[in-house]
Amino acid sequence: MRSSTRVTGCRRLCGSSWGGSMARSVTVTGGRDAASGVIPGRYALSVGMPELQAAEGFHWRLLTDLARLESGHTPRRAESSYWDGDVPWIGVRDATANHGLTISTTNQYITEAGLANSSARLLPAGTVCLSRTASVGYVVTMGVPMATSQDFVNWVCGPELSGRYLHYLLMVEQESIRRFAYGTTHQTMYYPEAKALHVCVPSRREQDAIAEVLGALDDKIAANRKLTDAALHLADLLVRLSDSWVPIGEVVEYRKVSRSPERMGADVIAHYSLPAFDSGQLPETTLSQDIKSAKFRIENPSVLISKLNPRFPRIWDVAELPVHPAFASTEFLVLESLHSSTSVLAAVLRHPDVSAQLEMKVAGTSGSHQRVKPDDLLATRIPDPRAIGVQTRESITSMGRLVSRVRNESVELAVLRDTLLPRLMSGELRVRDAERAVEVAL
Repeated sequence: MRSSTRVTGCRRLCGSSWGGSMARSVTVTGGRDAASGVIPGRYALSVGMPELQAAEGFHWRLLTDLARLESGHTPRRAESSYWDGDVPWIGVRDATANHGLTISTTNQYITEAGLANSSARLLPAGTVCLSRTASVGYVVTMGVPMATSQDFVNWVCGPELSGRYLHYLLMVEQESIRRFAYGTTHQTMYYPEAKALHVCVPSRREQDAIAEVLGALDDKIAANRKLTDAALHLADLLVRLSDSWVPIGEVVEYRKVSRSPERMGADVIAHYSLPAFDSGQLPETTLSQDIKSAKFRIENPSVLISKLNPRFPRIWDVAELPVHPAFASTEFLVLESLHSSTSVLAAVLRHPDVSAQLEMKVAGTSGSHQRVKPDDLLATRIPDPRAIGVQTRESITSMGRLVSRVRNESVELAVLRDTLLPRLMSGELRVRDAERAVEVAL
């Protein structure tokens, strides 16, 4: 991932086409007309005009009257000159890993040639992107001009609609959006439904006030994320001072006892799954009866390392056990550190040379289902935690505690945001009352 973004040219739609007349924008996706049916959402979104009364000061509007609907595209993969350029290109992984965030970097970049020779479009900063295929309902906003894959419907907001407000509205209606989708194996929200979307919104002034209140929480969460990223980066640099390497199995205890959570006698468990890792490295609190397959029990502070697709490293530092019984997906190996804190072990496992070794050991032909066998993973060599100085190990351990504390704070802030969000979007709660709750939290 690039640390900075350079987008040249802005040749394809890097700007607004609303004009001084404030006229309705032109939707350029083409294809079929808007759907004629009505599927109401929960709070402030509907396919078609719903027969729902709006709160005082709120009104139902056709979304394409307020924002320009844009599509995305994937340049031809076989043409190398279309890829690894300077234009950020949003794919599904970017949306699922950054749901609810404004992003300025992406996992993949395309070139100006990729733009010119495909239907991909360079959209302006502030464009709100909604994933519509496979992982339906994830929302991100462009922090800089970007393009997207065809897996998104994108909204360039006009003067009557705040992009940040639309961002929050789509977030709170994520489950509704999934109901708007069709398909059994791979659900998709099609363009006729996107063109028929209606939103229930207040005045632009009220939109801005609501977005500011919710944004204060998200800004603090974003600051916390930067702090954790910096702490982890420093920890990773410190472990590279070690020049002694050993097999992983020499410095860990591999715990592989699987159990069914619903037979543990606990109503609620902490589930360490791949989606939970990708969403912020915090376990999902869920009912044990909802977990239908056996999972690995986490009984002591541990490090989880995924054996699936090591080119996307997933290394989870479980420095402290949660209050609920902890279970890990069987896609993870549960490793207990024998000679250092879990934070030190996690740092050495994140070493780029470790990832390179694991990529060479994968089995499987499908790019999305390549795995490393547990024995091969345990034989992989890592910097020896015992060879790292005591003070350095203590510093890394302190950083791990900081990361854990800050992430938990962010969870509390996100819970408050998600509590306020539907009430503000539906008009049930007014801004001044939400401001008081936010002031206490911050």
